[in-house]
Amino acid sequence: MTNRKIIMRFVGIISLAFLVILCLYLSKWQIDRGNEKDLLYNSYQQNISLQPQVVDSLSEYYNNFTKIKVSGVLLPENQFLLDNKVFKRKAGYDVITPMLVNDKILLVNRGWVDGNNRLTIPDIDITTINTEVEGYTYVYKEGFLLDDESKNINWPRLIQSVNIKEISEALDKEVLPYLIIMSTTQTNSLQLREIHQKNDKLKHYMYAGQWFIFSVIGFILIIVLLKRTKDE
Repeated sequence: MTNRKIIMRFVGIISLAFLVILCLYLSKWQIDRGNEKDLLYNSYQQNISLQPQVVDSLSEYYNNFTKIKVSGVLLPENQFLLDNKVFKRKAGYDVITPMLVNDKILLVNRGWVDGNNRLTIPDIDITTINTEVEGYTYVYKEGFLLDDESKNINWPRLIQSVNIKEISEALDKEVLPYLIIMSTTQTNSLQLREIHQKNDKLKHYMYAGQWFIFSVIGFILIIVLLKRTKDE
C-alpha cells in the first residue's frame, strides 16, 4: 500500500474518531436535556395545584413554580410584548407588565394576546393598577434582546426573549430576577397558557438514541478501516 493511501486511511480514521466522540457528546447532552425537562415538568405538576403563599415582602430568589400571591401597583405605561409565542396554533405575544412591590419591580406575565396583525398594537389595557396578583414564579433562561434600540423606543416595547439586566436598563429601575406568571383568571389577566403542557423528555431521549447510533456506525467504520489497513 502506498504512503499516500496510508495517509488517507489515517486521516479517515482520525476524522471518524472525532465524529464518534462528537456524537457521544451530543447523545449525553440530549440525555441531560431530557432529565432537565423531566425535573422541570415534575416540579410544575407538583406545585401548580398548591395554594399560593401570601407574600408581603418579596424574596430575591424562589424556586421555579413557587405559587405566590402579592399586592402592588402595575405600571401600564412600561409594558413589554414577548414575541413569537404560539397559543392554539396562532402567533402572538406574552404581555409582561412591571409591578411595583415595596419599592421593588416584579415582572408579571399577564398572559397571551393575538399578534397576527403586526401593524397594530394589541389591546393590553389594565383595568386596575392597584391590585393583587396570583401566580407562580419562573426564571426565563433566554437572554433579553431589544429589537433595535434605535427604533424600539416606544411602549409597549417588543422583545424577543427575557433578560432581567436589559429590562432593568429599559425601565431604569432594579428588577427582581424572576417573573410571576398568572396561573388563574383574575383582574388584568389575558389568555393564560401553561408553560409545561407536556413532558418533552422522550423527544430528547430519542435524539440521544439517534446520536448514539451514529457513534456506533462511526466506530464500526473505524474497525473496518483498521482491518483493511492490517490486511493490506
